[in-house]
Amino acid sequence: MRTSGILLPVSALPSDYGIGTLGGGAYAFVDFLCNSHQHYWQILPLGHTGFGDSPYQCFSAFAGNPYYIDPMLLYQSGYIEKKEIPAEENTGKIDYGALYKTRLKLIKKAAEAVDVNSSDYASFERQNQFWLEDYALFMAVKESEKMKPMNAWEETLRLPDADTLDRLKIKHRTETRIWKSIQFLFYTQWNNLKRYANARNIEIIGDVPIYVSADSCEMWLHNELFITDDDGNPALFSGCPPDSYSPMGQLWGNPIYDWVFHRKDNYSWWITRLRHCKCLYDVVRIDHFRGFEDYYAVDSTASNAVLGEWYKGPSREFIDAVKRNIPEIRVIAEDLGDITDKVRDLLCYSDFPGMKVLQFAFEGKGNSEYLPHNYTRHSVAYTGTHDNPTMKQWTLITDDDSLTFAKKYLNVNKAESLVNDCIRALFMSVSDTVIIPMQDWLGLGSEARMNVPSIAFGNWVWRLKGDELTDGLSEKIADMTRLYFRNIKEEI
Repeated sequence: MRTSGILLPVSALPSDYGIGTLGGGAYAFVDFLCNSHQHYWQILPLGHTGFGDSPYQCFSAFAGNPYYIDPMLLYQSGYIEKKEIPAEENTGKIDYGALYKTRLKLIKKAAEAVDVNSSDYASFERQNQFWLEDYALFMAVKESEKMKPMNAWEETLRLPDADTLDRLKIKHRTETRIWKSIQFLFYTQWNNLKRYANARNIEIIGDVPIYVSADSCEMWLHNELFITDDDGNPALFSGCPPDSYSPMGQLWGNPIYDWVFHRKDNYSWWITRLRHCKCLYDVVRIDHFRGFEDYYAVDSTASNAVLGEWYKGPSREFIDAVKRNIPEIRVIAEDLGDITDKVRDLLCYSDFPGMKVLQFAFEGKGNSEYLPHNYTRHSVAYTGTHDNPTMKQWTLITDDDSLTFAKKYLNVNKAESLVNDCIRALFMSVSDTVIIPMQDWLGLGSEARMNVPSIAFGNWVWRLKGDELTDGLSEKIADMTRLYFRNIKEEI
């Protein structure tokens, strides 16, 4: 089936609450997708973000971001009073510092009103017991440590024995209950939104980071999952080697998995994680898929990623475990970057569709695999991802040779039409699925870029102001969708 969709993070939805939420703006966007004849809504990870605000660096591999909990829905459910709903000007940017100072206080008050004796809460706690208690205790302890990163805790806290954990559970019983109730509120709102979307034939593509944060409950209570030193700290950090974009490489700072342990444990943690994601989303995009074949890692004491090494990943054995345990899961493999033949072989073996990014097609004049005439049906095509410039920005910053090649390839004479013609080229392609970032449909420039991978701060802040999703834009998207037979409603 030929389909299409739009990439828009939950954080970037319009709202009156400083950040996108799971409330009215999200439901309105689902309606916009439906009216635009789209089938997919792709989002970024939903996790509880920490220092730096990256959705790829979260306190838990399973917990949802409290900031996404919608205040109006809390009021309508009786958890807060209407006068407590914040009224904040939507500037088109997210101020995470302000959210940290004000929003958690409101969310915690709502969490205190949750009836933990209700059948709904009991069901939620039972279904999520494999992660919920660990996360809630981690957050309670982290707050008692003034939110310092875990590696700054004293050793008895950082590496707790059984007795210490028992004492912490007693000491932080109230705080732990609140953090569990916050997750109950998040998952209640998320599940209601997903049901609304699915009822309108809109499916959610979720994003699963391959790695977890070094400052996470997994690293705290399950560091057997990772390669650690004698002090229980990460021995290796994830990253990627130097290239033309990052001369010093990229040091991501995530702990590296101990794949020997995972193999002996039949990949049970990963199976649990992906089974959870299958319930959260309709389709799971696995970030940095090549890390399952081989991965780049550097010593945890390094200040950059220049002197890293490549290590062998679990490869086909991991794919077999996923297929055996979750045969019905639908996966998109993020197979971007410096891809080797071994990675291509693993992608082929998995039978997961890979990604095609048009921006990469015009770097040089070779017959790139990202040029639309080289696409295959079993693929997902993008103009760009959250890590790329917007398409408009790309047209302004790319080198003259690449821009000339793009115009000639797309038969474009007017520079102002180039973004739209890039989108059209993907809709015309044989790729089963096309996903366009919302910024590109709007023709936005550098002000709307989501992330610059080599920069640690100032990312993840762009959001819609609320007046951009017009009927005219919806009809434009629907027209192109119908024209190239990606329509979920009808055929022309």
